[in-house]
Amino acid sequence: MNKKLLMLLILCAIILSGCWDSKAAGRMFYIYGVGVDFKDDEYHLYAQLIDFASIARSEQPPNPDIIQAEIGHANAKTLNEAFYKLYQSLDEELYWGHLTYLVFSEDVLHAGKVSDIMNTFTRFNDTRYQTWVYATRDPVKDVMLTKPILNKAITLSKLSDPLNSYKQYSFIEPINIRKLIVSIDEPNYEVRLPLVTLKEIWKSEKSSNTETAINGIGIVTPHSLKGFLTNDQISGLQWLSNETIRTGISIDLKPNSSSGNEEKRLSVVLEKNKVKIKPIDTNGDVKFDINVEMVAIVSGFQGNISEPEVQKIIEGEVKKQIKKTYEEGLNIDADVYQLSNQLYRKEAKKWNEIQKGGDIKLTDDSIRNIHVKVKVNSGRKSLKETIGKKLR
Repeated sequence: MNKKLLMLLILCAIILSGCWDSKAAGRMFYIYGVGVDFKDDEYHLYAQLIDFASIARSEQPPNPDIIQAEIGHANAKTLNEAFYKLYQSLDEELYWGHLTYLVFSEDVLHAGKVSDIMNTFTRFNDTRYQTWVYATRDPVKDVMLTKPILNKAITLSKLSDPLNSYKQYSFIEPINIRKLIVSIDEPNYEVRLPLVTLKEIWKSEKSSNTETAINGIGIVTPHSLKGFLTNDQISGLQWLSNETIRTGISIDLKPNSSSGNEEKRLSVVLEKNKVKIKPIDTNGDVKFDINVEMVAIVSGFQGNISEPEVQKIIEGEVKKQIKKTYEEGLNIDADVYQLSNQLYRKEAKKWNEIQKGGDIKLTDDSIRNIHVKVKVNSGRKSLKETIGKKLR
């Protein structure tokens, strides 16, 4: 054999002999979710380890009795100390690159620990800013132990993949670490965390299932919790976001001469939401004009109704919801629509004149005008009942 060729083969064997410092996938634990509680001046850390071997090749584990995840618990004066305790209990190295969600307890938010926790997690080399963040008033461990319905893989749960269901019904926008940091680091220093609760909605032939549901928001500052607002209180929030993909409302129609005295119900799907918020300086006092545009697709109704009637009814209902949610925010001293930030971005000089600690004073009449424009699409059918009254 040619000596030069032999030397080249030896050199290649040395250089391409493998990654000596790599770790075998089967010799590592993968942390998938983390929950944080704060009691008696100590952090309580809950770490969810996931078994990728049982779900890596399928959206559904082959064995319904298989354990997809386990929850570990440690408590200490600092988060890092709690992590060290977990490390000591593990048989293998812990990998952070698959961390998908964080859950904060109500006590953590009240204690003003969000900034400290974010500072800790963003210093881990393997953690990512796409990690989803939630608040809860239920026990953190119970929230993390909840399995998806129909025995789906735990990687498809609402906590780990909120965008999947958000595309179909965009009520409360999910938030990740990146958005949390941006929101809490800019005026008015508030962030809206989705509130996770445990509910029994679905049932099987064997038992009832407890599922996670998003049932409101927690409004958090770097050092405190302003309060929680439930879904009923924040219906207007979906109309003030350009991230809203698809949502819907149902409205009671007032009886009229054509329908008799019987109350009717109108259901519509709303899409293509566009929002513009404009600050207005009125003799030194700042007001806000809100303009919302959307497309309405009629999905269900009783009786016969015209497109102008549908348009007027929807516009009135959306306007009412926007105003109600704003007032609910004022009740807990929260700028739920982040109007202070809107002024900061569009009229920074004026914001600097009137702000105090990043906030501007908001009152019941700070929103001057709410203008809603709806384009009605009746879908495949006209706005007349498919089966007429004469067939009843």
